[in-house]
Amino acid sequence: MKSFKLKQEHIKLLKNAYISWDDCEYGAPAIDCKRPYGNSDVEMEMVKILGYKVFEDGHGDKHLTKEQSDYLRKLHEETQDALQIILRNLEVKPGVYEASEYGSDWKFVTKESK
Repeated sequence: MKSFKLKQEHIKLLKNAYISWDDCEYGAPAIDCKRPYGNSDVEMEMVKILGYKVFEDGHGDKHLTKEQSDYLRKLHEETQDALQIILRNLEVKPGVYEASEYGSDWKFVTKESK
């Protein structure tokens, strides 16, 4: 059994995802892989959506620490499971979900603990 914690951050990111039509083969809706949140600077767009604070230098340029960048990358990659959970359950409810090891049969288990 695998487990995934759906966070408000995942929901905010997916709510702001740029959906387009991928005309490959039969075609399907898809999140734009170059600009998933509307801008090609993915991490800074995530910072804006999530309301995170980042270091701003004397020239007004914003910078992320390696830890911030690593966390944002992980969060972005987790939107794959987050989207599958939302679509499978047809609801948006933060909390812990579980699915069989190689399945996409995500089911809500418990509320998110603070």
